[in-house]
Amino acid sequence: MLERRSREQFEFFLCGSLRDLVPDEHVLARVDRVLDLSWLHDMVAESYAASVGRPAIDPEAALRLMLAGFLLGIVHDRRLIREAQVNLAIRWFAGYGLQEK
Repeated sequence: MLERRSREQFEFFLCGSLRDLVPDEHVLARVDRVLDLSWLHDMVAESYAASVGRPAIDPEAALRLMLAGFLLGIVHDRRLIREAQVNLAIRWFAGYGLQEK
């Protein structure tokens, strides 16, 4: 029987982690195994005001996005953000889920 698949997908349920969808040999998975940015928040904390301005982007997520762009050869910030919207490996590496902007 010939089946026609609908491309409309209203909900996407994922059981598990986005990491499960990223192959172990992917460059971002290999870098993540050795990358430790636990020191970053303490290092930049004095640069952020607690009650002034807009909510800040997580500095670790920002650094991981820039590193992903460098490793994947994406040199333009706008292109990196567009790629991060659709690339599951970049979203996982930066710490964003499927529904986050």
